[in-house]
Amino acid sequence: MNMFAWVPILIPLLGALIVLLSPAWPIARWQGARSNWEIRRNWGAFGAYMVVNVFVCGIIACLMWGGAIRKTKFPEVWNSEIVGIEHQEEWTERVTYTVSHTTTDSKGKSHTTYETKHRTDHNGPYWYTHDEYGKREKISGAEYNRWKNIWKDEKMTGVNKGSSAGWDKEIDGNIYRCVWPRTFETIYPKTEIHIYENKVRVSDSVFKWKEPTKELIKKYRRPADLRNTSPVINYGGRSPTSDERLYLQRVNASLGPKFQIHSLLVIFGKDELRSVVSDVLSAWQGPNKNELVVFISYDGETVRWVEVHSWLDNTTLHARMRDGIMEEGFSFQKYGELLLENVPTGWRRKHFSEFNNYLRVKISPLWMIFALIISAMFGFGSYWFINQNRGI
Repeated sequence: MNMFAWVPILIPLLGALIVLLSPAWPIARWQGARSNWEIRRNWGAFGAYMVVNVFVCGIIACLMWGGAIRKTKFPEVWNSEIVGIEHQEEWTERVTYTVSHTTTDSKGKSHTTYETKHRTDHNGPYWYTHDEYGKREKISGAEYNRWKNIWKDEKMTGVNKGSSAGWDKEIDGNIYRCVWPRTFETIYPKTEIHIYENKVRVSDSVFKWKEPTKELIKKYRRPADLRNTSPVINYGGRSPTSDERLYLQRVNASLGPKFQIHSLLVIFGKDELRSVVSDVLSAWQGPNKNELVVFISYDGETVRWVEVHSWLDNTTLHARMRDGIMEEGFSFQKYGELLLENVPTGWRRKHFSEFNNYLRVKISPLWMIFALIISAMFGFGSYWFINQNRGI
């Protein structure tokens, strides 16, 4: 950011120097000013020019800096639990608004009058989820009814008192809420995409994976980049049933908020070679910071090979997951149980700040050139505009 910080300083100062040395806005008698009024006017124009240019050039520098470091930002999946759902029935509301009327008299002069009016607006019905972070999001009525029937805890918690305009009918809307009963079998899982900084992927670092070919990048896209929040990625094995997928989503939802983890099971067909793991990790340039990735090839319950990868410094969890799957045979239920058993004691999410503080990422000089050119263009444009209007 250091080099971009010079943009809101260098460009306005250069513009100020040009303005002060030119005879366009004389700010003293020796420069050609004819009166004290003209000196005050030109000082005012010069002050406005400086303030506007410093402010706008600062915004331009921040935007260009954001574009330059965008390549270090990557999406990752966050998991959490929905702790409540809410239904607001339809209700009416009296709304006051103003309407303008413009007329022209016989002399061609316009006259505007304003009239206050009232109307009745209908609000709702609405359905919401409330997650454990306190965030509220809209859902469909069908989704609400699904979880209402699972939780069986709907209660009326309030009323939106209705109002109306004129002779319209007032409608009150009841508010209902269901609360999660806090059992694993009734978890309503939620996933969303967040952005984090990962300089390792875009720097010349010893931690970086080998450069992938275009074919590998196309074949093995990072799931989070595709907004894919599923706990399972399938490259030729048996896909989980809807119940098995929901079970793994619940596992992630129960572990995610406390341990900041997204477990990801990558399945391959029974004839796939173990070397494919290296190809996938090369295409991904490593897992995301919060991902525990289990790669597996199996035939029925017989496991051919398992590899576990993450950014953990202590890889004891890797061994426990790998050994547990190899010894007990594979099923989605057993895999989820291993996560629930071992993640609480074996997972400590890697914080990338220790990397990001010393890794240096090459930034294209074009971003700085664009910042200088756009700032200079704005400087000329603002000078012209202020010059045209400084006498008003």
